[in-house]
Amino acid sequence: MDSFDHNKLLKKVARERLKPFNILQKGQSRTFLYDKGLWTAIIEFQPSSWSRGTYLNVAADFHLYPRDYFAFAYGGREKSFEEAENENDFSKIVNDYCDQALLKVAKIKVDFIDISSSIKTLENLKSNDPWKIYDLGILYALNGQINPSKRCLQIVYEQKCDRPFEFERQKFIAEILEWFDNDRLLKSKLKDMINRTRQLKKLPIMELA
Repeated sequence: MDSFDHNKLLKKVARERLKPFNILQKGQSRTFLYDKGLWTAIIEFQPSSWSRGTYLNVAADFHLYPRDYFAFAYGGREKSFEEAENENDFSKIVNDYCDQALLKVAKIKVDFIDISSSIKTLENLKSNDPWKIYDLGILYALNGQINPSKRCLQIVYEQKCDRPFEFERQKFIAEILEWFDNDRLLKSKLKDMINRTRQLKKLPIMELA
């Protein structure tokens, strides 16, 4: 097997391929971000502890709940692990994975192009995942659909809590439900919450419509 710095090569090829599409490297990591305000697409060239090569994971994450990390909420594994025998082979693997990443991001953009499309996408999932129901509830609220929003949030609020994050989520939903008493307050609070989440994830503040 040839001796080469596969991490350095991967980041160089991915930067060159993805930057023209406004997909930017997260620090010096093997993760790249396409940021659209309410959500960010995450492209991760996941390494292996044992071999030189990469997996490819691509997903979208909404910024609708205050936390300081990205979640692969809508998407996941796109390509299984491929090992590189030499520099040329690895360069080809990374280019192929970039092609797939760009296709997936294009699909995510269509699915989440605006709030109404995002709602339709989540409705079509018919998911029982509490986080997806929560996201749908917040999107309904942002779209002025108050009763569906309350129903979704109430479903998650009433679920049994066993783990610390579930109790935290329940407490936060209780706070959100109080915002519905004032339409103007609701919109302002939701915008503040989204930008607070973006700050926690080290993303810039954005002017949200």
